[in-house]
Amino acid sequence: MNLNNKQTKFLTRIFYLLGLFVVVFSFYKIFIKNDYEVVKQISCDPKNESCFVSDCESNDSSCDSTTTYMKIKVISKYAGSDYNSLSCENNSPNCKIITCNDDVVEAGEKCFK
Repeated sequence: MNLNNKQTKFLTRIFYLLGLFVVVFSFYKIFIKNDYEVVKQISCDPKNESCFVSDCESNDSSCDSTTTYMKIKVISKYAGSDYNSLSCENNSPNCKIITCNDDVVEAGEKCFK
């Protein structure tokens, strides 16, 4: 397939415009609209809830496999300015408490049993 010089310039401009659109859209979504998720670990009582625990390898001395936790997931614009006081109050539809199950376990985690 041979492209002449005009076609090459046109395609190059299209790719640059697409790249610029992606950068501008990402900037708008993250910095202007604050539309990204914030996740925080909170304490969890394994007697009452299904909790996460770190999945430590035997040679990792910095890992704590005894602390159980749940996760709070909220869109940043609803999280407020203080990350340390983040909590799901008043059953907000913008905030979700995640307990451990096979569908949500990530690498380095396991469900406490």
